[in-house]
Amino acid sequence: MSDRVELEITMDVQDDRLIFKWNTEKLKKTLDYDASRCSGCGLCKLVCPCDAIEMGPIPEIAMGEIDAPKVMVDQNKCSYCGLCSAVCLTKAMKLKMDDQYIQENPDYPQFLKDIEIDKEKCIPCVLCEHACPNKSITADLKVPKKEDLVIYRKEPGKIEGEITIDKEKCTYCGLCERLCKAIEISWRDVTPNNPAPGYDIRVVEDECDYCGLCEKICPDKAIKVNCKTEVDREVKDLEWTGEIKIDREKCLTCGWCKAACPRDAIRVTKAFEGEIRLHHPEKCDPVGCKACLNICPSKVWFIPETMEEKEKFDKIAFNQDFCGFCGACQNACPEKIIEVIRKDVRYTKPNETPWSRMWEQTFLKLVGKAEKMPKIRIVKIEKIEEEEPTIPEVQVPELTEEMREKLSQRIKKARDFLNEKSTRMLTEKGKTEKIIERLKRELEVAQ
Repeated sequence: MSDRVELEITMDVQDDRLIFKWNTEKLKKTLDYDASRCSGCGLCKLVCPCDAIEMGPIPEIAMGEIDAPKVMVDQNKCSYCGLCSAVCLTKAMKLKMDDQYIQENPDYPQFLKDIEIDKEKCIPCVLCEHACPNKSITADLKVPKKEDLVIYRKEPGKIEGEITIDKEKCTYCGLCERLCKAIEISWRDVTPNNPAPGYDIRVVEDECDYCGLCEKICPDKAIKVNCKTEVDREVKDLEWTGEIKIDREKCLTCGWCKAACPRDAIRVTKAFEGEIRLHHPEKCDPVGCKACLNICPSKVWFIPETMEEKEKFDKIAFNQDFCGFCGACQNACPEKIIEVIRKDVRYTKPNETPWSRMWEQTFLKLVGKAEKMPKIRIVKIEKIEEEEPTIPEVQVPELTEEMREKLSQRIKKARDFLNEKSTRMLTEKGKTEKIIERLKRELEVAQ
């Protein structure tokens, strides 16, 4: 006979994270759910083979009516297989077996999504950093300040000159602004309909001494400088370095950076190919709702504001180029007018294991291309019937009309309590003891 396996199942709460643990002496599994990163897309629920994941009230959460986790995990059902972790686009679900996350294990398939920077084309500049909706790109630029490069041997007095910027050529890359305080670029929050973060550039002529360094740093040859005054100064060589850094834990491969890059230096590979459809957009209330805008991790949705936009789009609009086709907006829409269709998926081939085919079929299930899996044949096991203990009969007294009325009132009170939003929130957070305590108090009052 094999040794008995002691299984310990626990849950811990750390800020926005729910940490579920499944531990035996030989194997430890940890499912780490970060509610702050969860988009409520529901891919984890779609692939869960144990029906252990339930969606929270996504529309209410997206509209700010309820503060609660977007998904709930039933530990009594969960087998800690890792499928939810493998398909989580935002990395809100992470499964670790002993000391290794499954994303690091070649036995498991992974989404084939990536972002690459072509260093030969990249300047680099700050545009991708400005455009990124979730701050996963950093432009690490080491540009010296103009005042450290221009040294005057004599006090120059008033310096005359001309500086012109060809705005047709300028890409608003931001290098000249970092170099010299005499140049200012107007920045704006990008929108799906206009992903360019810079829109104007000007020279503060009182600050400019026409040294010509901005002309040297401009990668677009858009700046021309003509100093008309003889000045006794030394202009040191302009040397600067830069690197675009990507936090791949945060990156959604949405493509905002690619759209903002003037050099076509960024290549983005998405996990899904798909399509968004709007049905009955007249039902949308973009003023009072905004659920799709609030929940979308890639910031795909926008409200048309200009007359041109209002003539072109419905009351609510989207830019499909930035969509990851996760489905969060579809889940969040209270009017159910959004449909997200996933048509194809890119994923890595897992190592050959007894479960590798099932894993692949799981990924294909996300785009409706999975094969029909054969039904599991359950072998009937004969078990020895044990004699059931004799239970003595108990005479149940007949209820009076008064007792029936009291019972009816208490049942109604319990039903009303369980339908309250606060009770739902406690349920979602696993606070069953608090629910029982509150229910007891409610019923005591009803007596």
